Amino acid sequence: MTAVRDARADETSELGRLLARAGFGPTVGGLVTFPRESPDGDVLVAERGGRAVGGVCCASFGTTGWIGALGVVPEARRRGVGLALAEAACDRLRERGAQTVLLFATDMGHPLYARMGFEVEGRATAWRGTAGRPPAGIGLRALRDSDRPVIATIDAQATGERRHPVLDALRPLSGLMAERGDEPLGFAVTSPWGAGVAICATDPDAGVALLSSAAGGPGPTTMVVPAENAGAARELRRWGFTSADAGARMRLGPAVAWRPELQFGLFNLFWG
Repeated sequence: MTAVRDARADETSELGRLLARAGFGPTVGGLVTFPRESPDGDVLVAERGGRAVGGVCCASFGTTGWIGALGVVPEARRRGVGLALAEAACDRLRERGAQTVLLFATDMGHPLYARMGFEVEGRATAWRGTAGRPPAGIGLRALRDSDRPVIATIDAQATGERRHPVLDALRPLSGLMAERGDEPLGFAVTSPWGAGVAICATDPDAGVALLSSAAGGPGPTTMVVPAENAGAARELRRWGFTSADAGARMRLGPAVAWRPELQFGLFNLFWG
């Protein structure tokens, strides 16, 4: 029998080790920090026989919510643990007001989510390499705290979501603003919870300029980009990046006004 409960405050290290054993690698502990510390996040643990055998994280953005880092240790798989975690995560997000639940699925997880009614609406591609020169005519400057309203507006245009719980938690604000003259066109921002750089831009040249800065070296960098952003893919290929499929974006509930052509980089495969 599988029981799902909220993670205890003293389980941070144990949960990181558990998810690493489940296949997420040793850096997953940092990714779990946001849902553990945010009032808009949840971390759930699955137990069998009194022993923790799986975990999942949730990020709530009002009418949308994300499931991420769902993992089950190898010896407890094929016993309904993953389904119990996924259903509990969906229930928790709906309790918080989510009408649409989103996630990125691996090939292993895809059949489970499909049985639950999730639909594929896109894919993410991981690109690795070193970027070339940016387009001319785009100015880049360091982000300022006063840029937060602009960032939130551009982010909402790109994602169709109100990701204020994540954006407001980025303190200090670290990254770049792209401008043409005094007109803000896009941003690149880093987070303390993972290696990814989130890049959103309403202008394709601004997006490429921010991508060039984020992946400009000196060594190779990995960028995760929606596969549907053809302009970003074209530039990355031109710069000599190699690509690999990173997972399917899946949705349960009404579609959101997501515009992948405006996303030139994702924070991670947890909340996009």
